[in-house]
Amino acid sequence: MRGMEGPGDIAWQILGESQIPTLSMEAAREAFYQVSRKIKTEDNSGKIDHLNEQLDCVPLAIRLIAQLAKKISLENLLRRWNELKTKILSESGAQPGKLTNVEFSIELSVRLLDPAAKDLLGALSYLLNGVPHWNQTLSKMLPNVPESEIKVFQLLDCSLVLEKGEALMMLAPVREYIAARYSISDFFRNRIEIFYVGITEMISSDSKPGEDLELNLFKIFSQYQGQGGQEKAAHCLQTLGVKYYFVSQYSNAAKFLTEARVKFQNINNEYEAANCLWLMGDIHRVQSRYNEAIAILAEAKSCFEQIRSEEGIAGCLWSLGDIYQMQSKYNEATAALSEARVLFQSIGNQGGAAACLKSQEDIYYRQSKYSEATETLLEARVVYQSVGSQIGTAECLKSQGNIYRMQGKYSEAIETLFEARDLFQSIGNQGGTAYCLWNLGEIYRLQSKYNEARETLSEARVVYQSIGHQRGTAGCLRTMGQTLEHQNQLDEALSLIHEAYAIFSTINDVREMGRCLDTSGVIYRKMRQYELAKQAFTDALGSYSQLQSTAHYDMGWCLYQFGLLFKAMGEYSEARKKFQEARDLFASHGEMQNRVQMCEEVLKEM
Repeated sequence: MRGMEGPGDIAWQILGESQIPTLSMEAAREAFYQVSRKIKTEDNSGKIDHLNEQLDCVPLAIRLIAQLAKKISLENLLRRWNELKTKILSESGAQPGKLTNVEFSIELSVRLLDPAAKDLLGALSYLLNGVPHWNQTLSKMLPNVPESEIKVFQLLDCSLVLEKGEALMMLAPVREYIAARYSISDFFRNRIEIFYVGITEMISSDSKPGEDLELNLFKIFSQYQGQGGQEKAAHCLQTLGVKYYFVSQYSNAAKFLTEARVKFQNINNEYEAANCLWLMGDIHRVQSRYNEAIAILAEAKSCFEQIRSEEGIAGCLWSLGDIYQMQSKYNEATAALSEARVLFQSIGNQGGAAACLKSQEDIYYRQSKYSEATETLLEARVVYQSVGSQIGTAECLKSQGNIYRMQGKYSEAIETLFEARDLFQSIGNQGGTAYCLWNLGEIYRLQSKYNEARETLSEARVVYQSIGHQRGTAGCLRTMGQTLEHQNQLDEALSLIHEAYAIFSTINDVREMGRCLDTSGVIYRKMRQYELAKQAFTDALGSYSQLQSTAHYDMGWCLYQFGLLFKAMGEYSEARKKFQEARDLFASHGEMQNRVQMCEEVLKEM
């Protein structure tokens, strides 16, 4: 059953779109357990799934490797697959045959091909992602290959390739064997490299990389042999890394930039090598991995200082300043941002100067100085619009929506955030899109529109998880927990808050840890578990006290909630004391008159 047609004139039942399909992951796992007689454990299942993924769930390959698993560990099996590939997929002690040896089985199909089809097969094995949209793409990729489509049908007839959607794919065991035995010719490699250089140049101007291209692009430019050599490959890798960065595909961005940096170092291009390092540090910054980011950015800054690149130094200072403000180290943040802005202005980089203003606005926002924040934001937005920066404009809109939310101007906030979200979506920035969705969810929660809040927050969480943004994911969990708390679904709410706290702890976000503790205290109070609530509020205040006296809003809100706890416990003098502390804190910092009034009202009531 190697081809698209069954034998004879029998009306065979069709099992797949064009060929017999591979196993599902569940079926592959069950087959592996039955053949290998391994004991089912969570650890084993993960390793077995990984092995099956490497084999693309091909039944013969799974049976043969599962037989090996009777004798050696799963870790050794994976190592041997990585080293030997299809050579290990044979039945020990058996005569090589189509049921005992994967390579023998594949070779039976290859023998049916003419030389031109074998050459095309070797070329296709080079492409890890196969050929997406092959009906339109293949003739452009290989324009001088006669009857390429007819050769493809020969390969399909022999089941050496398969169609998946509109892509021409090769299963992993087949690809590994063909790549080793029938390697790509120089002619085909050259044509494919020219094609993907063209794609990269188009991506750099008006589009973004597709998920279905990533493996092909990385392999082609990491092994590039075409015109321009290592320099051309390095610039293509860097271009793709930057593009992946701007669409929030951070793991791909880091992979491409790391490879680009190596190639730039090989050709002694110190500026671009340092530039790649700076971007790699910035990837850690946006993923809230602050310690790693600071170390990489310090190294990048040192590299730029050695070659006297003011623009590079300024970029590193801006990134460091942004990290410091996220850590509530406002003095260090302001110093770094001021120095960066002066450098950007001295070299005429208005976009960089605007970024410094935007980060300064974030500091004002965190200090509840909304007038100064709005004024700085307006200045930054004007500069961004003058230089045509859509992402900078979107960031300013996002922050303005945030300010409106904190001021209780919900209709203005919603309108502004939708405008920001649409702009982020138009440029493919998933991180910005997710933040707008989270903010909208928070507003719906404050408006008691709980269904809309949960739906919007779930959407934001999915986007954050897809790009590996831990802080954003945890923020959605915390706000979803608060929403459930308002709906008195307290056990479920507490579970989400604890999950969020665990994530914030791993990235050492002290402010958000405090907010989770604060919310836990509210939930415990509603559950009448007063001692647990008292401990949670005490721990939250301890977290806020670490933030250099900058968590005025959060600390004030925690004191207010602490007061409500003492009131519920009938300890009125303690309650009054907490309400007064909260009122005084709100009155002395920033623009929080509405919170002052909230405290005055509860004190008057008491």
